[in-house]
Amino acid sequence: MSIAKLFVKIFGEDIFDKTDTNSQEQDVEAEASCPKPQEEGALPLTDYCRQMTKVKSWLNNKLSEIDENCLEAVITQRTQMLARLGPPHVAFDIDYSTNVRPSADRLTIRSQGTFNTVKANVCVFGGRWMYEILLHTKGVMQVGWASPTCTFCDNQGVGDSLLSYGYDGCKQQIWHISEKKYGERWEVGDIVGITIDFQRQEIEYYRNGKSMGVAFKRIETGPGIAYFPAISLSFNQSVFGNFGNMPYVYPIEGFMPMQAKPIAHVLKADLLLGYMSNLADIIARKTRKQYEQGVSTKKTVYVIFCTLLIERLTAHLFDLYVIADKLLAYIKDLCLASDVEKQAKIIPGATGSLLGGVLSILWNYLEKEEISYILKKTVNTLLIEYVQSHKGLDYQNQKTAITTLNCLCNDIKTRKFLLENKLFRKHCLALFMYIRPPRHQYLEELLPNNAAWTEGIGGPKAKYLLTVDKVLKAVEPLYLVQKAFLFTLLVNTDGTDTSPSSRKWFITKLRRYVMDLSAEQRPFHSFFFMQSSIHYPIQDQVSLSLLCILIDITRNSFEKEVNKQKPIVDCEYFFKFDYYHFDRLGGVMSHLKKVFREEVNQYLGPERIQYISDEDRPAVHLAQISDATLILNIGNRAPAPTINRIPQSVTATFTHYFNPRAQPTVQPSPSTITANESLCELLDTCVLFYYSVGHKYIMKITTARDEIAVLNEVLRETKGYRENIEKKLKIVEAHATVCLDETHCHQFADLTQKFGLRENVFAKRSIELARKQIWFRAVALGKLRRLNFVWLLESIFRTLNASSNLEALFAFVPEIYINILPIMLDTIMDFSNHELMLQFEMSDAECVIDEAAEFLSGHAADQRVVIASCKDALLQGLGTLACHRSGMRALERTPTTSQVTLINALLRPYENRAWGQSNWLLLRFWLGDGFAFRDARQPSPWLSGNEPVYNGLCRSRAKNETHTGLLHHIAPPNPSKTFQRMIGSMLTDDEPFATTFLNSVLSQLNWAFSEFILLLQEMQNLANRQENAVFEAKQLKICAMCFELTVSLLRCLEMIITVAPEIFHDASRANSDLILNRVCQLVSQVLSRVTVPPGCFQFVIDMCAAELESVSHFPIIAASLGIIVALMRQELDSELYPPKVTRISRALLTDPSFQFANLEFALDEVRTPILQQTEIPRGNFDPQQRAHIDPLTNDVRVPIPAIAKRLRASPPFIKFSLKDFPSHVKVKELEDTRKLIDVLRAKQSLLSDITLPSEDSLCPICCAKSINVVFHPCKHQSCRNCILQHLMNSKLCFYCKSLIETVTGPDGAVLYHNTEDVLPPPVYDDDF
Repeated sequence: MSIAKLFVKIFGEDIFDKTDTNSQEQDVEAEASCPKPQEEGALPLTDYCRQMTKVKSWLNNKLSEIDENCLEAVITQRTQMLARLGPPHVAFDIDYSTNVRPSADRLTIRSQGTFNTVKANVCVFGGRWMYEILLHTKGVMQVGWASPTCTFCDNQGVGDSLLSYGYDGCKQQIWHISEKKYGERWEVGDIVGITIDFQRQEIEYYRNGKSMGVAFKRIETGPGIAYFPAISLSFNQSVFGNFGNMPYVYPIEGFMPMQAKPIAHVLKADLLLGYMSNLADIIARKTRKQYEQGVSTKKTVYVIFCTLLIERLTAHLFDLYVIADKLLAYIKDLCLASDVEKQAKIIPGATGSLLGGVLSILWNYLEKEEISYILKKTVNTLLIEYVQSHKGLDYQNQKTAITTLNCLCNDIKTRKFLLENKLFRKHCLALFMYIRPPRHQYLEELLPNNAAWTEGIGGPKAKYLLTVDKVLKAVEPLYLVQKAFLFTLLVNTDGTDTSPSSRKWFITKLRRYVMDLSAEQRPFHSFFFMQSSIHYPIQDQVSLSLLCILIDITRNSFEKEVNKQKPIVDCEYFFKFDYYHFDRLGGVMSHLKKVFREEVNQYLGPERIQYISDEDRPAVHLAQISDATLILNIGNRAPAPTINRIPQSVTATFTHYFNPRAQPTVQPSPSTITANESLCELLDTCVLFYYSVGHKYIMKITTARDEIAVLNEVLRETKGYRENIEKKLKIVEAHATVCLDETHCHQFADLTQKFGLRENVFAKRSIELARKQIWFRAVALGKLRRLNFVWLLESIFRTLNASSNLEALFAFVPEIYINILPIMLDTIMDFSNHELMLQFEMSDAECVIDEAAEFLSGHAADQRVVIASCKDALLQGLGTLACHRSGMRALERTPTTSQVTLINALLRPYENRAWGQSNWLLLRFWLGDGFAFRDARQPSPWLSGNEPVYNGLCRSRAKNETHTGLLHHIAPPNPSKTFQRMIGSMLTDDEPFATTFLNSVLSQLNWAFSEFILLLQEMQNLANRQENAVFEAKQLKICAMCFELTVSLLRCLEMIITVAPEIFHDASRANSDLILNRVCQLVSQVLSRVTVPPGCFQFVIDMCAAELESVSHFPIIAASLGIIVALMRQELDSELYPPKVTRISRALLTDPSFQFANLEFALDEVRTPILQQTEIPRGNFDPQQRAHIDPLTNDVRVPIPAIAKRLRASPPFIKFSLKDFPSHVKVKELEDTRKLIDVLRAKQSLLSDITLPSEDSLCPICCAKSINVVFHPCKHQSCRNCILQHLMNSKLCFYCKSLIETVTGPDGAVLYHNTEDVLPPPVYDDDF
């Protein structure tokens, strides 16, 4: 093709005369392929240069014409901007000593301090001006104008001084010395326009192009007064400022931008881009022909024309205004595939497409730094368009932005460059993957009040769910475009011997990005953010969106690329992947390498053993660093410290400050990556992402659901009260003898109005939350994301089971694979259900629940798991299963070996381990079958009805929305007869195992209750000494915890006594008497402390402290009675007056702490006097003769003169009776309590021979029973129960600490013989 013909095709004009055209007898196209113009038949070099000189001259003239044509407009613009002072380029004037972190162009700022104020670098003193800000966050910010004389600090921002004016859309207030209500509440993505009119002396604000009214009138103007654009930001707030650096999104007519529009640059760029488009079209066609015919198309003439255009275009493309106004629009046009491209099935951006040709020209003829700048600014502009607020459910602008970015990434060089340098910096990719919900105003239009639905307010549920489907359908096209973009980034066919594939870049960068995000959980995480590429924490909703689409992409890729293989992370990759600061199940990786080196060698083989070989890193000693400030170089703009290479002879490992390993620049190896390895690492990264930050927003979604459930209960309660009042009012009005006057009618009307007002308040809040849930149900945590979470959890369990089969190498599994289990189980079994129910439907997750039950029960006490957090996570996961009926049934379906393993793990002695959660799990098997144990929630005496109200699973949460442990989980009862029988069978068959476990339970019960009573006594003493005593929150929290532990241990004893009664009834068992006496002793002591006489427990109850809400009579008395009833069950079911006293009743009645009044207190029928030991008569025990003892206060009633004033303790403020809790206490349980008292009274009458021993003959340990054993060889004495209990924990004498060899009874019979070789502690001389 001749130069003349090519010129016409590119520039659309013909500047060559016929002589020039005829002289080109031969086509230049063939000769231009190589630089040999002197060959025979070729165009002479002089003619060639003459024509190109003519082309250059013509193009320069064209550009000069543009300068002349826009000269008048430029002069007019400068005249209008005479009232402006400052540099041509406008940006935020950042002082790097402040806590504000700017972007490279100083247009985006983020506050890292309490309240920071930033001004622009220009000011105005006349005319009409405006600027825009794009909100990245929606917190407290004051934006407006400020004079240079204003001073700002942490407590004073824009609008807090005389010459500054500010608007805060979070608080909907304007600020000028004082605040005033103004404007609308802003949201993330809103564009706020700020105008100042010096002629009218007004300041006005616009939200997304809509005026919110004049904010300030008669502002201060005059000589010496000028105003800077200024903004004050609270912590972690961020905005993007547009001062005219790019076209305004919502320009206001009559107002000037702070930065002059580059008129000439825009026109020239428009012209040159058109020319380059024509040239790119020619190149693209030749490229397509090359693929068809295999002919080279690299022509010198094309090179010259490309160079000619690029030289003149480059300077204009460095202007952000040109990129946003012209280049981006030009690229969007090229993203629309032409008919030729559609016919050839060439996608825009790929080789052979028009956009691909343009990108090829830019990559070939621009310097690396130039193309880097242009591409980064182009992506930034696309991101600004993407995050802007959309109207309603119209996501077309967002879809266009993603489509444009996808077309750019169809070019291989562009794709790899963006993966390496842009997409994983400052959450760029995550923001593109986030779909913003509609604004609140639109949701009100979409779902009017009469169409909202919750269980409390009622409403049309079908219509409500149709609205959810409408939102889902509106979002689906954008989601599909996002997935297509990620698939483009995951291309694995573009790797070469010198360059990694796109998939390799993506996975490497993604993994590093996730690791940087996980640094938030570590100490000094702000330091790591400054040193990483993300700079600040990611928003929870954004991280969840990126996580969910990554899981979906991974799932689809597994189905397409490795369809025959189930998704699993191959165990060998645990030796290859780097988990940085995360440990392994068996401990630290370096330790595991040494301990299991032979096993690893055998598993991996010699060809892959380099995965775990020690890395040979250069080392640095502190003495070799000349400047110590290199270690702590953490300034806002300073790069990470660099240290010169040291001699290779040094082999010690360099350790980065605060980091176990120095993090070099991520650079994957060249070539492609196998499909299996890439997908395994992608799946592994998804697990990391979910565990680190991905799950946090799910907790916030669940909080809205739980609040709706609470409001539903309040609304139902209010409605019931109102209907009850109205019903009674009608009965009164219908009564013939009742005459209501105006006062009564007014009172009834006022009462009805108040009920209606209360109902309206709660209904309004329910409607607001119902609107929020539309987005949660449709997108944020919809059905698709729930299914993806189920798939991810299945893959995790499949990976864990495969790793567990490797025996010792299971210790190399990263800790996150275990720690994530309770979080994911909660998500699937609870959080992803948007209606709080008693039991959730789990048909779509039944398989994964069965896998979870089998794995968790089989590994509950796996010795290969060393990390404490992982041990806790295993119990947390079991707790989640036990909270749901489907989970409990899944545990019952597990193999018997797994069930036995679980029970053995739970019944280990409560010593040297976190036994509280194990005990809680045991109670889940019992809840619903115990005495007055129908619900784990605290009952209320004012709660009507005979059935407990179940709202579903409840759990306390910390401020960061994380769980606070199993002890605070409250769930509906799901008792398991299967596990009850198994527990009873194991304890009955193995007597030493049962004795050891029960001894530990009783010891912990004694400790917990003693600590609880001690704290109560301290609070009572403090309250008696000080009139307005203030108790520490920590002390109250510990007190409540000790109470909950006491109750849980009592319930555990009740279950064991019920399921394994032989332990206590069979006298032939070795330690039956000892355990029985200890149980009776502890239960009697508990009842005596919490019933009568009223003491510190009743005093604290009467305090009604909010922190001690869980401390009440019902749980501890019901649990104690449950133990006694379980012990006496056989006797209660037989005759009322048995002919003899059994071992059980004797142990109860002979315990010194046992009082009938304690049992009668449970029924509020205290009739039996309370006896003190010092006043119990020697000889026969006759309670009827002790009528002078006050049963309530234990005071001795002595005759008092009539004239004397009688002193008596104040009765309790809060009374107690089991009859007041019909929702938790059955009628039969009340009857059993009365029958228990009667049976024990009858048996006590048979104990006529029981007398109390003298004080000299009492056991010095318990001071309750007679001395009846002797220790050998030290000859010390005690009662039989005390020494046998002591010997279960120690073989040394209670008094002299010498070794006990034998224990003999009064008749000389050997009761105990020590067969263990235990040495007594050494005794040292005083002189030593």
